Amino acid sequence: MKEGIIPNGGMPNMLLKEEVYKMLNWGFGSVMATQFIFVIGLWLNHKFDARSFVYIIIYLALFTFAGYSLLMAINTTGSEEASFNLTIAGILWVLSVLFLLLSIFRLVRIRK
Repeated sequence: MKEGIIPNGGMPNMLLKEEVYKMLNWGFGSVMATQFIFVIGLWLNHKFDARSFVYIIIYLALFTFAGYSLLMAINTTGSEEASFNLTIAGILWVLSVLFLLLSIFRLVRIRK
């Protein structure tokens, strides 16, 4: 290898210890489960608009899959597969934010 050239297209590899991957997976899973339980509890106590609730559930599902794709990209060593997983994570994240905004819009509009 020539001096000064970084392998992997000039991008340094993000190497993490094996335990970090497990902590990231468990941490993300527990945060998403907490959000889901919190939203269910709010809906049962306040009975807000059903369509807003559905949009929030869709947001949670899409965001969960986006986070999973991001974690898969971090855990992947091949650049093509990591790029694909990052692209999927980005698309799912954008869609999840749109559903979150739709639910907020409906909740605010109904309260007026």
